[in-house]
Amino acid sequence: MRTTGRLTCLLVLVQACAVATEHAAAWAAERYFSPRLGISLATLQQALEKVAGPVSFAPRPGSPQGTQEARLPGGAGVVQAAGEAGNLTVVVVWLPLAAHGRLPGGEVRRSVEAVLRLFTSESEAVLFWLEQVLSRAVTEAAGTPHLEAFLSSGYQFKAMYLPTSTPAMVSLTVTAASE
Repeated sequence: MRTTGRLTCLLVLVQACAVATEHAAAWAAERYFSPRLGISLATLQQALEKVAGPVSFAPRPGSPQGTQEARLPGGAGVVQAAGEAGNLTVVVVWLPLAAHGRLPGGEVRRSVEAVLRLFTSESEAVLFWLEQVLSRAVTEAAGTPHLEAFLSSGYQFKAMYLPTSTPAMVSLTVTAASE
């Protein structure tokens, strides 16, 4: 009888460990697949409106993930946001480029700065990095897309240069940095 009792206790313990491991793995996967930015869609919209005027987000046509999209006034670009409205998982800013792959000034620059300030106090450093990416992309990529990433303040910034679009564009994607 003692052996049966020990065996039952051991089986219960193994089962409890398996259940705990399963829940921990599911929680870890959830964090990996959908880290949150800590920024709401309303906060993003307000930051853009301060520099660009009225901005209205609407569901992106054909998006199965429920991506929201806003066109910035004056052709200054497009902003896309995905995740829960109260806590986004990704923000993408599509910016038209001036001649020779340069980031234009005016509304385009103010809009990207407004987005960057939401995520980092080092927005000038990220903007400088973005301009360096564009410079490298124009000289080294020979008309092909170019992608680079930069970590700052717990966020990952990805810049992708698209010379084949008209006009040439750069996308700046913001996600939470992996832990």
